[in-house]
Amino acid sequence: MAERGGLILVVARYVPGGRTAVTVTMGAVGYRLRWFSLFAGVAAVSWTLYGALLGYVGGVAFEDDPLMGVAVGLGLALSVTAVVEAVRFVRRRAPRGRRGAGVPAGRGSGSAGGAVVRRVIAGK
Repeated sequence: MAERGGLILVVARYVPGGRTAVTVTMGAVGYRLRWFSLFAGVAAVSWTLYGALLGYVGGVAFEDDPLMGVAVGLGLALSVTAVVEAVRFVRRRAPRGRRGAGVPAGRGSGSAGGAVVRRVIAGK
């Protein structure tokens, strides 16, 4: 959080549920209020501009055919979802032997918690 807390806060604004999770985490770890306020303001302004510009451009582009705008929006959402799920599927089917390569036997995290974290990250 000390190095990239501001970037995390700004990016989390665009992730559903991310803003809440990051805000709570920053409070729990004692992130400085001055920096939190600055980056939260940057995040709010950028998110507002993004929403306003998206609405304006979408309104101009689909002014005569609003149903086409709905179709394009749904198509984009479904396409992004399909790509994300395809990547997850391919990563899940990757050979298990390559994970953890380069770490000598017995030189892992040294705790049972490390194994749990690795399983969560791997999606198991």
